[in-house]
Amino acid sequence: MNPTSLILGISGLAAAVAGAAMLVQKRARRFLGLAWITVGTALLLAAAKPALFQGPNPAALILRMRIVLGFLSLTVLLITLEAVRRFAMEERYALLWVFTGIILVVFAVYPDAVGWLAAITGMHYVSAITVVVFAFLLLVAFHFSLALSGLRENQKRLSQKSAELELRLEALEKRSR
Repeated sequence: MNPTSLILGISGLAAAVAGAAMLVQKRARRFLGLAWITVGTALLLAAAKPALFQGPNPAALILRMRIVLGFLSLTVLLITLEAVRRFAMEERYALLWVFTGIILVVFAVYPDAVGWLAAITGMHYVSAITVVVFAFLLLVAFHFSLALSGLRENQKRLSQKSAELELRLEALEKRSR
């Protein structure tokens, strides 16, 4: 075992143990613990199979992309589910993120799905993944733009109603004097 793999393995094990300790100690640090376990697992994978992460080999590049996409999708799912569990995110907003995470998992597990998209569009595998991720981020941005527009309209309506009620209150106070 070379020194780099040894350092990666020890770092990965330490990160995974630290994450597990956070999960056991406090419920408030659950997400941080899961993040450390994910980082530790990635480092342990890099230590166990260093050939996956080295060299310009196209097959290794695609495998690295799938691994990164898999970790990214699982992280999106974990963050979303944790936010819903803590009531920090409403379910209607979480659905889009869960859908995005599931699609990313499908593309990570079944590379032929991205290969099919790449074949139809004439793009390379990495470009097809980038387009898929970008498309979902655009959908998320559009969804939140709609939500913010609705909130802005509600804020405007409430401000107008508040001003109207203040005027009525002032009129009532003047009449009662």
